[in-house]
Amino acid sequence: MDKVAVIILNYNSYEDTLNLINSIDEYDPGSCVIVVDNASGEKERQKLEGIRERCILLLLDENGGYAAGNNAGIRKAIELGYDAFLLANSDTYLMSRHAINKCYAFMKKNGIGILGPRMINEAGEDTSGYICVDRYGRTKHRFTDDTTACSCLGGAFILIDRQVIDKIGFIKEFYFLYREETDYCIRAYKAGVKIVYYPRVTIVHKAAATTKNIAVYYYHRNMFIFSRELYKTGTFHLAAHYFPRFIVYSLRVIKRSGSCKEMRKKLKQLWHAYTDGVSDVRGRIDPERL
Repeated sequence: MDKVAVIILNYNSYEDTLNLINSIDEYDPGSCVIVVDNASGEKERQKLEGIRERCILLLLDENGGYAAGNNAGIRKAIELGYDAFLLANSDTYLMSRHAINKCYAFMKKNGIGILGPRMINEAGEDTSGYICVDRYGRTKHRFTDDTTACSCLGGAFILIDRQVIDKIGFIKEFYFLYREETDYCIRAYKAGVKIVYYPRVTIVHKAAATTKNIAVYYYHRNMFIFSRELYKTGTFHLAAHYFPRFIVYSLRVIKRSGSCKEMRKKLKQLWHAYTDGVSDVRGRIDPERL
């Protein structure tokens, strides 16, 4: 596998990263693996030194989020001359032989720019499919057993051809977390890039652990950014459109939260997301606010 660089974004997730590398060595041996560490702690960095001989290790000085980390890996892969880039979350792993090779071969044979396989959780349930996106950044998964052309895929395990980077550039870094791959797919789709969901290959995507404490804020705030960026929606329209929906989201938080403390924290994140979304706050924010 000398055409695809596998880029693994690590943030205090060494055990998951190691598990993914082990699965690559087992099922797609010889793959180029680039591990990008998004400014994890000192103890995490010490652990990562133990896998340096098995991968190219990039240690970033600052956590710039999903896009910044993956862009660093893509730039390194371009420098090394690779034709395609597999962006793989550390909480994914392979479960069948030649999974990466099959994805790449199908991509090149059919002139595909972005390809994503089926993703299942550890219980064997389908969690991916392809994604339908509306102009406000809200997403719905569509599940199918058929190889399907689409406009958007999930970003946990996604193969991107070098020509797509040449055509539309790198992943936008001002989202920090969530909606970056949605933005990227829609921009690529609008530029005429062929995007395909390829369920003939299946990988496992475990539940994310490192983002759960901040997920509510970035997930909802970035819908505003997405709508502004892709559809040029104005502030007044966004504020009016989302306000009643955030009331509904709040009621769901109240209903589903396990404790009063958890409920208050999620509600605080949610309404910070609304006010920051209206104000067009971008990038990483001080976690103390949340």
